[in-house]
Amino acid sequence: MLRVRRVWESALVRIERIDHPNDAPHVDPEEEISGQYSINLLERGSFSIRHGARTWTVGPTELFVTVPGQVDRYLHDDRDEAPTDVCLAVCFNDAVRDEVGGPLGSLQHHAPVVAIDNRRAYLRQRLFDHLAVATDSMALDAVSAELLAASLGNATGRLYRPGQLSWYARRIDAARRTLDDDFGSDHTLSQLARDAGMSPYHFARVFRELTGLPPHRYLLRRRLSAAAQQLRGGASVTDTCFAVGFRSLSHFIHVFRRRFGVPPSRLV
Repeated sequence: MLRVRRVWESALVRIERIDHPNDAPHVDPEEEISGQYSINLLERGSFSIRHGARTWTVGPTELFVTVPGQVDRYLHDDRDEAPTDVCLAVCFNDAVRDEVGGPLGSLQHHAPVVAIDNRRAYLRQRLFDHLAVATDSMALDAVSAELLAASLGNATGRLYRPGQLSWYARRIDAARRTLDDDFGSDHTLSQLARDAGMSPYHFARVFRELTGLPPHRYLLRRRLSAAAQQLRGGASVTDTCFAVGFRSLSHFIHVFRRRFGVPPSRLV
């Protein structure tokens, strides 16, 4: 028997914790058909997934993805007792179904199980940390979107040790907060690295590996997001340009058009 408990929900994402109650017998069904797009991470334990002719073992170093209509069989070793695995499912709601269906839908032709790499491990930790306090809806929506993007493609690189990942994650999160909160100021790679206690090139490599973007592109996206918000609030193009940290109006118009497909004067 499965027990599904809703942990958190927004208009975009629903997060559920799935486990097996001790007071109910458990029998693995011959097959289960998914009705949703989801990314699933193990909090503890392990089990196996049979998909087509292949079988994978899923534990903390893997995640698995479901799409509507996907047929799998979930297998547990301890069939005479209640299984001990606990799974966290990030389920994407109907509001983003079309947007999510493109990227995740391609996985219908690939393995549903994805190995954890350093970026996915970092996002897994961020998700768990935010759920522990569950006070920032935007942060949980954002980390779910990042997890979606990171779930596609092959795992790369050597995994950091858990303590090493935690050390890096704290410093990269601090750098992200600096860029998110003070996007209008000038920032240098040297200063960000110094604040993080790393050399500039090492910091740049770790930042890109964990966030998916190099620091300068992360800051650029943050500025453009803030610019769009200010423009929709009625600010002028020139005032917005300098308020969010650009020093050249022509450069601002160029990168804004490239990001949003329209010049800032025509943003709806």
